[in-house]
Amino acid sequence: MIHMRVAYNLLIITILFICLWFFHVSIKDDAYYRKVLKGCMCVGLLMYFNRLLNVAMVEGFVGYSDALYSFERAVHFALTVMVYTLYAYFMLCLISPFGTYKKWKHLVFLSPGILACLLALTSPWTHWVFYVQDGVYHTEKCVLFVILVRAIYALGATGYALLKRHLLPQIFGRSVTLVAVFAAMQSTHFLLTRDESLYYSTLIINILILTLTTTVVDFYKDSLTGLLNREAFEQYVETEIGKRGNKAVYLIKLKNYEYIMDNWHESALLEVIAELATCMRKFVRIPAMYYLGVGRYVLIVHKREIFSEEKFFNQLRERVESTFDLNNVNVHLNLFIAVMNLENGKINKQNFYKYFTACDDMRYRSSEPLEIIRGDNIGIDKMHRYRSVEEAIERALVENEFRIFYQPIISTEKNKIISAEALIRLNDRVLGFVSPEEFIPISENNGKIMEISEYVIDNVFRFVRDHNLEDMGFEFIEMNLSVMQCMDKKLTEKLQYYLNKYGVDAKHINLEITETATNFDEERLKKQLTRIKSLGFTFSLDDYGTGYSNLVRVLEYPVDVIKLDKSIVWSAFHDRDNYITLKNLISMFHDVRRKIVAEGVESEEQKNVLTDLGCDYLQGYYYSKPVSEEEFLAFVGKYNIL
Repeated sequence: MIHMRVAYNLLIITILFICLWFFHVSIKDDAYYRKVLKGCMCVGLLMYFNRLLNVAMVEGFVGYSDALYSFERAVHFALTVMVYTLYAYFMLCLISPFGTYKKWKHLVFLSPGILACLLALTSPWTHWVFYVQDGVYHTEKCVLFVILVRAIYALGATGYALLKRHLLPQIFGRSVTLVAVFAAMQSTHFLLTRDESLYYSTLIINILILTLTTTVVDFYKDSLTGLLNREAFEQYVETEIGKRGNKAVYLIKLKNYEYIMDNWHESALLEVIAELATCMRKFVRIPAMYYLGVGRYVLIVHKREIFSEEKFFNQLRERVESTFDLNNVNVHLNLFIAVMNLENGKINKQNFYKYFTACDDMRYRSSEPLEIIRGDNIGIDKMHRYRSVEEAIERALVENEFRIFYQPIISTEKNKIISAEALIRLNDRVLGFVSPEEFIPISENNGKIMEISEYVIDNVFRFVRDHNLEDMGFEFIEMNLSVMQCMDKKLTEKLQYYLNKYGVDAKHINLEITETATNFDEERLKKQLTRIKSLGFTFSLDDYGTGYSNLVRVLEYPVDVIKLDKSIVWSAFHDRDNYITLKNLISMFHDVRRKIVAEGVESEEQKNVLTDLGCDYLQGYYYSKPVSEEEFLAFVGKYNIL
């Protein structure tokens, strides 16, 4: 019997040694909850060495004295409290981001355990928990406090884990259930027999279960961010979406992910992704946080959790408005957030995937550092429309269904058509006419914009080659560059290729950039435009007035023509202050040798006033809507003869 008790304790010690060795060689130690579990196992190891001492004293292997017995009992109580305290602390840190909380909160959580340990360690002198007299061990009233602390930590942690088990992968939920069963067994056995052997042995079994579970859970963790990964997210959707209870899902996307990936080393992109994850863990205290890859994060918030959406958005906005240093270059990040409220299981998992995919595919509507949309407003019809337009884009690229239309630009000095803006149009055989305002943002989202842009470049250069512009009285054709094109490192080489392919003079091509393009990487854009301008191209800044550009900022770019957005033009005819603003704006741009195009001209009154104000060029429906190449050439032939 003696040898059995010794062997039993040695077996437990061996198991703990194996767990610690396995933990050390197979699991990284950087995660906070792993460090806590490792500490819990180390304390458990000390606890069983102390139990070996107890067996040795009881069986007479070690000299028996009141002092040694008191020491053993004090260490016994202290270590058992520490084991349960660390067990509870581990559960809290594993399921929630408790490890990132302020230190005083950790101290409050640990204070009952610390107090119980101090009572136990000082009891040989104070006798508050126990005392030993003539080789007999006696308990005092404070022993109930020590037992209560252990019970609260054990039952509280297990109960908390059971309630939150759905937030982690299924393997964890099942392991927690198994741990709860063993905890119930050990508690029942102790209450009936007052025998602590099974009580602490079952605790070690639970630690072993959690050690193995933690190893498996790590397969569901993203190695870069430390957040749960796509597999864990899919498990959550399969098991939890559709159940009762209010949830909110936040899809957070890095809008300029592709730009950073294309223009910086991969390590810089990984650094940004990891830092954003760290920020979100710092800003919110919710356990269900996922990284799905390609710059996409997901937060799932349950109604009972403490979460301030407004505060989170403000903190995130403040961070992204500050620059990120990538290889000594300051870059602004733009985030897109789609909020999906799921109330009381009204959305099943099939519909959730549709909603989530629609939000993931949703076009960006602004260049704001933090763009927020509400997924609740997305209907099934909108989802189907989005998919249908995507399919139409694919068909148009494969079957050459895109068409280039031209809208005349008139010189106020010559009263002749001296230019035209090339505009892409899509008349799909299934959907009919699809507006560029619809298919361009979608193509920017799914990456097809580069293929569409190549189509436009090829057709415009061909048009310039096939028609003698100077004989027609033309100076140049305007062609739009998308934001992605502006940031394309190979854009200069591509334009040079088309110049050589069609043998055209670059002065006959004017490249339009939008004001929003200047909100990404300003220094890179300036260098890009300067290189292209050296080939002989001219530039226009389109939609001036819709963003945040001012005169000084515009002058930093090598643009030759400023195109005033129709909103500025129209407002001048309804408000005198706006009229004065437009007048001064035209004068200022002329002072710095920039030509002015007024867009949206729709009446003779507008034409006359804008001409009197000194606009160099006019463009709008008053002259002509965008028309096909054949109609445009016929219109030019008639108009310029007049």
